Amino acid sequence: MKIYEIALREIRRRKLRTLYTASSIVISIALLVGTVLVGAAGQKDLMLTITRYGHSLTIFPATSAEVSLQRFGIGSGHYIPEEAIPEIKRVYDHAIRAGWQKKGGLVLDGGTIGGVDNFQEAIFAPRLYEETTLQGRRVVVAGLLPDAEYKARFWWEVDDGRLINGRNEVMVGKVFADVTGVKVGDVLDINGHVMKIAGILRETDSPDDYMVFGELRTIQQVFGKQGLVSLVNVRAMCNYCPVGEAELAINQKVVGVRATSQREIATAQHKIFRNVTGVILGLVLLSLIIACMAVFNMVLGTIHNRIREVGLLKVLGASRGQLLRLFTYEALFVGMVGGVIGYAAGHLLAVTVGPWLLPSAPIETRWWYPLAAVAIATLTSVAATLYPALHVSRIRAVEAFGAL
Repeated sequence: MKIYEIALREIRRRKLRTLYTASSIVISIALLVGTVLVGAAGQKDLMLTITRYGHSLTIFPATSAEVSLQRFGIGSGHYIPEEAIPEIKRVYDHAIRAGWQKKGGLVLDGGTIGGVDNFQEAIFAPRLYEETTLQGRRVVVAGLLPDAEYKARFWWEVDDGRLINGRNEVMVGKVFADVTGVKVGDVLDINGHVMKIAGILRETDSPDDYMVFGELRTIQQVFGKQGLVSLVNVRAMCNYCPVGEAELAINQKVVGVRATSQREIATAQHKIFRNVTGVILGLVLLSLIIACMAVFNMVLGTIHNRIREVGLLKVLGASRGQLLRLFTYEALFVGMVGGVIGYAAGHLLAVTVGPWLLPSAPIETRWWYPLAAVAIATLTSVAATLYPALHVSRIRAVEAFGAL
């Protein structure tokens, strides 16, 4: 009979012991797989957030932090004159070009390589916010430039109707529409001006869901704020744009405004999440080491109980290599069983807990994840078995029977 056949026969004969030995590996691999899958989903979700918002600046009046409008952090009573926007553009463009020159080149979105004079200009989307009463509720009305706004907020989608394209049309957020019961085609009386609802925005999980949007010039006229805006959203049109340098330059050179980059916030969140995931992975790896020690103790005890079998094999002429292979084959089987069951349990854990922890981050897997889980489990099992197997392979037949 071949060595692996003896190993398989021993495993079939002691199924319960084999499963018990593999249980600690199953738990550790399940925790490892669950942590990796949920962590990877969270990292990807944060990177998408950085990609979506990361290359943008928001420019407020410098004093807008003193007051807020409906808890949105939007200033009231402080404005940016539209005549200041060209100067803001000039400072922004100069800072972006200087930033690229420091890097020695330019990489446009889509991977196109060009010079510093070849980049696409940023989108400047000013907004005016005013508070009023509509349908018996206090609401924020936002004036915007449709063409610039649709480019800056490319993730906007219409739930019903269409985007606004006329001066007497408005678009409402999803929550506002649900709460007030308005629908496409209805009219709203905004400060004595009758305006038709052209569309309802799909929910964005942002303050936009509660607002009413109209064309900037119309809203300025309705509220008597001609030539004034509450903020300017700036969307850079190239990946890896040095937006941070533009933010610094605007804050230093343009009096009366304050620029804030969402990239810094998103990047900080990404670092925090990565650090937390690293700590959890460290604890999981520690549990894997503990599992390895548990397997070591169980194998050591099992080998002691099988000392007579070892002595008999020695008498029948089994070499040290054959005995070593016998126990290694058993460890390989235990590791593979532990890896397969552990991966399945870990994946189930991730798809169960992941949506609860990170609702917007779908759990994704790769073809090599199960292979890696089985490989780690097998290596752990073999490493835990190696020393006891080496020890027992050195025992002489006389010593084996004498130990009984």
